[in-house]
Amino acid sequence: MSFGSMYVGATGVIAHSQGMQVLANNLANVDTIGYKRSNILFGDLMSQQMASGSAKYDSDAMRISQIGMGVGVSAIRGIFTDGPLSSSTESTDLALAGQGFFGISDSSGVMRYTRAGGFRFNNDAYLVNPQGYRLQGFAYDRETDTWGTSVSDIQLPYEDITVDGQTARVVRSEPLATSSVEIVTQLDHSATSQISSENNPFFAMVEAYAANQSNAASPFGDAQPQYSTAIDVYDENGNSHEMTIYFDPVSTTNLSNAVPGYSYWEYVIAMPGESDGSSAYGTSAAGLAAMGVLTFNDRGVLVNQSAYALDPTATSGAGGTSLSSWVPATFSEDGLAQFDYTFASGGGTRTISYDFGISSNNGSWRASGGGTAASVGNNVDLLPEMDDMDRDARVTTSYDKPSSTLYHIQDGYTWGYLNTVSVDEEGVMSGHFSNGQTEEMFKVAVYKFNSPWGLKRDGGTNFMATDASGEAMLGEAGDRGRGTINQNSLEESNVDMAKEFATMIVTQRGYQANTKVITTSDSVLNTLISVKR
Repeated sequence: MSFGSMYVGATGVIAHSQGMQVLANNLANVDTIGYKRSNILFGDLMSQQMASGSAKYDSDAMRISQIGMGVGVSAIRGIFTDGPLSSSTESTDLALAGQGFFGISDSSGVMRYTRAGGFRFNNDAYLVNPQGYRLQGFAYDRETDTWGTSVSDIQLPYEDITVDGQTARVVRSEPLATSSVEIVTQLDHSATSQISSENNPFFAMVEAYAANQSNAASPFGDAQPQYSTAIDVYDENGNSHEMTIYFDPVSTTNLSNAVPGYSYWEYVIAMPGESDGSSAYGTSAAGLAAMGVLTFNDRGVLVNQSAYALDPTATSGAGGTSLSSWVPATFSEDGLAQFDYTFASGGGTRTISYDFGISSNNGSWRASGGGTAASVGNNVDLLPEMDDMDRDARVTTSYDKPSSTLYHIQDGYTWGYLNTVSVDEEGVMSGHFSNGQTEEMFKVAVYKFNSPWGLKRDGGTNFMATDASGEAMLGEAGDRGRGTINQNSLEESNVDMAKEFATMIVTQRGYQANTKVITTSDSVLNTLISVKR
């Protein structure tokens, strides 16, 4: 009996010692990011059948009487409740709120799973955890505008560039050449013409244009148009070019068929002569891009835009200053007037639409307007008139107040360099670039298991799949019960210190009780031995 009780006590000491080790490990990882505490489960050992001794005691009750053989550890299970979230200043610190795990892979492709989201980009632009394992995600295909269906290592598309003899690893956003410009201005109704022409009053600025004038305040010589505004546009190589729109009111004194109270403003769109990659480069016509006339009614409302572009079949060299080289402009798909411009230094030929606030719904001119600019003379009725015109809420005006630019924007941009990344709740990782662009790059993968309690701990708060856990089920954040992702956050350990200390007291009492069983059994044995003596 004493030997049996001593053995039972020993099993209790061993089991509670292991329980204390589990508690100690939980408390040791109370500050470990993404740690999931463990819980130990005890179970009794096989029981021994008691001997009946004689027929007198050979009853059914005696036959089912058993005596316990002690206690052992049945299981040590991970508890996968969410830990509290703490804020972080790092954009690549991620935390899952809800079920699921981040997938991470080593260089040989062995998968592990974790809740610890402290990731950083390494020298090869992989997003890795402290052990160097690479975070998994779905890549975004810009050409097809779709997400991949299989996962891969999250790696930024870097390139090495050499600056001042030093090699730098950068992530760049490709440039986009300008294709549309919107300019909304207020033109002073009381202003007077600064550049005039007796025979061609609507196109006086083009007649006066001379790009290669030396010591001139503008390409119109010493004369200054009434107002001008500028905006940078971009060629195919990402080079910027200043596009200037010049405005000057047309004197109505000698106009034919002018509507009483209406005002007319000539405009010319030009760029620096050195940006011109056409045959006009180096001539007086270099940089000329477009011209036309804006018509305002007696309330200062824009009611028509006449637009001309250079006829490429009739223009060469300095021919751009000849009015016979200008024909009514074509329209973009949005019904906006447009022009073609060839940029220097391999910048390519671009078709650029421009918007003063009105457009043609059917992209055409009325039949009354036509021919070259040379055929207009001073006759208002010969100016091209937009057919089926549509006026925007944001439109150029001509009131009795100083001229100013109310709004301008264009859709091109230069090369951009990655400043930072962001990750939204669905795991979409976007790059934010110095050129103001934001590009989607990856979508962080989230994995689930049928039985996460069957996962095997692999150190570093990482887990590996086993037969008990089942295979990892790939998915996206927020999909089918998976948690969402929080950026600038880390999931703390889910260890509750108060609960662990309370359990520790119970475990300590159990350990002490079992050691008491051993010492008492030893005392009984000593008494038995002394009887023999």
